[in-house]
Amino acid sequence: MERISITPKELRDIMKEYAFDDDIMNDEPQKVRVAKMALARINEADRIIFTLALDKQSSREVGKILGCSHSTILKQLAKIKKDLMREVLAIIEDEGLED
Repeated sequence: MERISITPKELRDIMKEYAFDDDIMNDEPQKVRVAKMALARINEADRIIFTLALDKQSSREVGKILGCSHSTILKQLAKIKKDLMREVLAIIEDEGLED
């Protein structure tokens, strides 16, 4: 897999812009709360890639930001989606939630 190339300053800037805020969990519908909890459980690098992909809507743009190819981003996003689904299912089971 291609290594993602990004400077420490660029990473800090991205992390600051897309920082996870625990306070946003309050007073939200259950599905939104579970989605945010799942996102909080994945590693920070994956959370940044996923958030950038949601924001930019293009794997090419995300690849440019992170200094890697769009195919690397697409592969990573497929892994992240599986990880998020696993986390959502775990949260639903752990908290005894129903659809």
